[in-house]
Amino acid sequence: MVIELNRWTSWLFIWLLCGTVTAGLMLFFPVADLIGLIILILEALLILLLAVKQSTIGKTLIVAFLLRAIAALVHYYIIPLPDSQADARSFERLAAEWAEYGFVNLLHQFRTGSELYPWLIAVIYSIVGRSPLTAQAINVLFGSLIVRNTYLLAKQFWDNRVATRAAWIATLFPTLILYSAITLREVAVVFPLTLGVLYFLWWLHKERPIDLVKAFIACGIATAFHTGIVVVILIMALTTFSRWLRALCAVHPKLTLTRSFALCLLVLSIYIIFISGWGLEKLGGFKVSTAVDWLANLQRNYAIGRAAYLQHLQPRSVFDLIWQTPIRITYFLFMPFPWFVRTWVDLLGVTISACNLLLTILILRSFPKIWATYERRWGLYTLLALLGTFALATSNYGTSIRHSSKLVPLALALAKIPKVRI
Repeated sequence: MVIELNRWTSWLFIWLLCGTVTAGLMLFFPVADLIGLIILILEALLILLLAVKQSTIGKTLIVAFLLRAIAALVHYYIIPLPDSQADARSFERLAAEWAEYGFVNLLHQFRTGSELYPWLIAVIYSIVGRSPLTAQAINVLFGSLIVRNTYLLAKQFWDNRVATRAAWIATLFPTLILYSAITLREVAVVFPLTLGVLYFLWWLHKERPIDLVKAFIACGIATAFHTGIVVVILIMALTTFSRWLRALCAVHPKLTLTRSFALCLLVLSIYIIFISGWGLEKLGGFKVSTAVDWLANLQRNYAIGRAAYLQHLQPRSVFDLIWQTPIRITYFLFMPFPWFVRTWVDLLGVTISACNLLLTILILRSFPKIWATYERRWGLYTLLALLGTFALATSNYGTSIRHSSKLVPLALALAKIPKVRI
């Protein structure tokens, strides 16, 4: 009875505190801002509960949330953050326009691809009214949970100590903070992507069908936000096929049956994706027979503005594609180079490319140990496939910084972050 009473007293205290804070905020902030602030407060409580439940990374999650929430508030009330003007403002304005259709009409206009993110914001706006801070607050929450996913991935690859270091770096990594604080779709892509990779690693380890189903659903959601993630689903299918072949050759009936079910599930899922066009809007003009020309045209379309690079380096044949890929990966990860610096924004870009360089060195340093186990090798294949996909489709360093941030959590998990002795 005492325990039950204490529990109810605690919850009553929390609700009274929230009510008091809300009443105080109403005196100083407009309703649109107030909704966003209340959501941030509720998210803080959720992160606190999660931190208590997972005490190993409790402090990390709290710091991650605070940094992202502060960045969102700084952007909203003080000064716009980098990369928060063009696409970010367009997404928010588009969401506000669509919200005028009303909640029911929006449900009938569901879309995937680059328009899925503003569509989701529009659904929220149709319920609570236009509130840019609310859209940012949602990114803050899932941006913080990406840190948790990074920890779980690194723990699956290595051990708890390495995973804790990876989580701390994810907490402090500049682009992961930035894209968790502004209205861009990066968080909406990275959170389900990292979750899908984690579930698939669990399936590789224990081969429970439910993990494979979760992996596909998560990566399917990520693909709905960005076409490039479909490459992960293809890798999952190839991996499942190779494991099925090994079970078949080993004449292991029970394992063959389990893996046959997994293979059929993934093949059917891929078939549905390609037939329905789920998240494949960027492949609208793609034909296998003219793949090189399609890719060259895509590169030309993105090679615009002062931040463009390799404008005159488009493939004309498969051979061109082979020798140009390492060059494009180099520019994708490390552009802008120091000698390209002209403004403070370029200087920020150099800082991010330096972080990418350090992360690349750590992965190369860990390569023998990565190659030593099947799960780590699979993680490396997935990382390289995503890297190649985004690098080949990008010709602008502003866009490359955004896309490379999608790879950071998986790269951190693989890098086997060493202990720093001071």
